[in-house]
Amino acid sequence: MNKPHIVQILPMYHPDGEDLLNKYAQVKKFTGFNEGEICDYLEQHHVDGIILRAPARITPAILESCQQVKAISGAGVGLDNIDVRYATTKRIPILHAPKLNSTATAEHAVSLLLAVMKKTAFFDRKTKAGNFQSRDGEYTHELEGKQLGIVGFGSIAQKVARILVHGFGMKGMAYVRSIDNEKQQAADDIGVKLTTSLEKVFSESDAVSLHIPLTKETNKLVDHKLLMHMKKTAVLINTARGGVINEQDLTEALSQNRILGAGIDVFTTEPPPTDHPFFQLKQVTISPHIGGVTFEAARQTSILIAENLIRVINGENLSVIANHAELSEDGKGAFS
Repeated sequence: MNKPHIVQILPMYHPDGEDLLNKYAQVKKFTGFNEGEICDYLEQHHVDGIILRAPARITPAILESCQQVKAISGAGVGLDNIDVRYATTKRIPILHAPKLNSTATAEHAVSLLLAVMKKTAFFDRKTKAGNFQSRDGEYTHELEGKQLGIVGFGSIAQKVARILVHGFGMKGMAYVRSIDNEKQQAADDIGVKLTTSLEKVFSESDAVSLHIPLTKETNKLVDHKLLMHMKKTAVLINTARGGVINEQDLTEALSQNRILGAGIDVFTTEPPPTDHPFFQLKQVTISPHIGGVTFEAARQTSILIAENLIRVINGENLSVIANHAELSEDGKGAFS
């Protein structure tokens, strides 16, 4: 049996995933993202599958060049760098990873909140520069007894709530679009109140943590109007997607001290430009989209997405196919 031919765009998050891919497939690896080069390769070779990680993208032009491609896999849960709708019209299954990085991302969100509240980055810089007196008159803030607001209530959001409510004694509240029995049971188990009012979360919380996907509905959801609801002593944390925040509006809110600070792991454009306004704001603690990239999560995810891509190419119908329902709507399905 011939090995499937797979195009890999950018390195995987862990080499063990690449080792598995190379063991069971013939792999053409692109170390950078060049749409033209990828299209040319797809048009000139029989390619069975594509695996990629951001900032690489699957564009309409690439999909038009996918003559024999049987499946495409992203590197994680998010699919905002893949044109899933257009891929569905081309009858191409799109895979994403199970939420193996939930713990990693939840822990990172908590660490950013602690870093902002405790001014960790500020004191690190000052102390290393020999300014031990920087502590004089600079107060940090405690989490115990304060109100936590969660936007979204998936697996990551629930882990964040559990850590901060049970471990730090915060009071929890989560925004959901609708409340069903399953969500209510999860909220009761953690000790979190559910609300369908986004304004309530932003106006009553001392810390707001975002855990929603980037869609047309959530694009720039956190804007001037919502930020104006926040307390001047409140903190905003984003480990979801950069595009869910209007970055200009957040820059203005921080510059004018309308909120206490922010912890940012994701940007609208990645990598962000070197003159990004967040870089000039001392109230912002930043990391380079590493929330879900722990050693443990990277290894597990890389191995699993490699395995799943090969399985789908070989005809298996897996639950990790994001557009499974759409492909099956006409009754023909992706694998019939």
